[in-house]
Amino acid sequence: MAASLEAPLVHTAPRKGREDAPRMANVARRRPTGRYVYDLSDEDSDEDPVSWRKASNQARVRHTTQDLDILDEQEAHDDRSADLDAVRLANEMDPWELWEASCRRKAWHAIRHQDEARQRSRSFVAHSDDHSVQEIANLLSSFQLQQKENERMERESFNQRNSVLWDGIEQAIRDAEERAASEAQQLANARKKQEQAELEAKQAREKELARIQAEKQAAAQQEARAKAKQEEDEQLAKEQQKLDAMRGGKHLWPVCKEEYNHWQAEMNTIKTEILPTIASNQAWRKQCFAAKRVITPKIGQLTNTKSEIQRITVAINNVLYEAKNAPDQSARRYLYYWIMNHLVKCLIRQAEQEVAARQDTAYPLARVVLGLILLGHSALGDVFMARLVKKCPFVLGYVPEKPHDCDDGTYRKYLGFRTNQEESTQMYVSRLTGIAALYFACLQTSLASVASCIELPSNTSLDQLSKKVPSMLQPSRLWTWQVRSSTPPVAHYWLFPSLWCTFFEIAGVAVQQRYKRQASKLSSLILDQGIQRQQLGPPNEIKDNEVLHAARVRLQLMLEAWRSTNSLVGYASQGRDME
Repeated sequence: MAASLEAPLVHTAPRKGREDAPRMANVARRRPTGRYVYDLSDEDSDEDPVSWRKASNQARVRHTTQDLDILDEQEAHDDRSADLDAVRLANEMDPWELWEASCRRKAWHAIRHQDEARQRSRSFVAHSDDHSVQEIANLLSSFQLQQKENERMERESFNQRNSVLWDGIEQAIRDAEERAASEAQQLANARKKQEQAELEAKQAREKELARIQAEKQAAAQQEARAKAKQEEDEQLAKEQQKLDAMRGGKHLWPVCKEEYNHWQAEMNTIKTEILPTIASNQAWRKQCFAAKRVITPKIGQLTNTKSEIQRITVAINNVLYEAKNAPDQSARRYLYYWIMNHLVKCLIRQAEQEVAARQDTAYPLARVVLGLILLGHSALGDVFMARLVKKCPFVLGYVPEKPHDCDDGTYRKYLGFRTNQEESTQMYVSRLTGIAALYFACLQTSLASVASCIELPSNTSLDQLSKKVPSMLQPSRLWTWQVRSSTPPVAHYWLFPSLWCTFFEIAGVAVQQRYKRQASKLSSLILDQGIQRQQLGPPNEIKDNEVLHAARVRLQLMLEAWRSTNSLVGYASQGRDME
């Protein structure tokens, strides 16, 4: 019976994907027959609600992992109904089946009770969930409020910090601006002070410069006034010297001495600078000797014809021009002056030898000298005068004084005597009068005749030509020589009667034409005072010195003829006019 009552527990097939879970009531105990005794409770049982609630909670706990839905239970019920239908078909109604049916009803009742309890629990849980949600919402709201408050506080704190930071930055900027403004103000003040100091210094400098400039101007004006006064005094002195030279007297000799020293210095420069330099340079000496071979024969061939004067003047001019424009610039001055010095030596040698015998030969020589000067060789006049004064200082109308430390031999050399050979008084007079004749010929020669010889342009004026001629070779020196030579002590020198004869023979006609009445007065003075009263030449040597006596007689005859005829043409040397 027991065996028959123990029927196998019908299980519903578990759903795929879920754990197997019993669909019956709780098993109370297992029977030996394999049947199970279920602990079922009636819905009308008077169980303690607390116990029921506890049991319900336990059941809810047991079924937490298996949450069956209504569909699963319906399927299980359908399966059991099918089984029961199969049993009923057999018309077998045993107690087991009845018991089983009763148990099933109870089980289903328990299940429904559990389901209702579950529903109630779910409703409670839902209600609890709603309450929890509300609490959570309230909590979230409080959290949000707190978060907003925190954000607000953080924002306020940030704004406060930011405000403090910006205030600090702005304050730092203001401080920096204030410092910059202060520094700028200090710099401006310093610059202003510096500018003020510079302005004051500049004003002080300008004031000092103005003072210095004023002092300089005052000094310059004072110096200019002093210089002008000095120049004026010098000019007055020169004019006075000219006047003194024209009127004679003791005022003549300082000027004469100055001229003599000047030409001595010029000659010394040639002797100590030009000649030694050429002698020490073989190439330059060779060029000079080549020029010498051209010049020397030309002077010896000179005659008083226009063609010869022109030919020789042009030839010598070419030689001088080549030397003056030599390729070697350092050699130009030395070559030029050496050749001019040699030319003058040739001219003076010709005057000493030929002019002494024939005075008319002095004129072509003078035209060559003046022609070369007009062609641009004005330095030739200085060299010519330096050597003339060296050979015959009397052309200046001056007798050199004997220095205190000078012996007789040296002094005789100053007077034109030759010291290397014996020379008679007649030879000495003849030689020096020949040199003087050359000088007088230069002074009386017309520049127009010279210009016609060298064929200068026809539009060239005589004033322009005269500016090229040195003052020592100007016609005005004719009067200077007469004044000086007629004034003691020069007039007392024994050689001057011979020089006066040469002067009248070479330049007498030109002097009469140029100075007219003044020349006549001077000629009368020479005749009356110089000859008749024996003021010309040393009075105590007139009878003993034959040369002096002959010169005085000759000069007397010449001046007496002039007084009777009012002309010196009869005693004038031939050759004043070119052939």
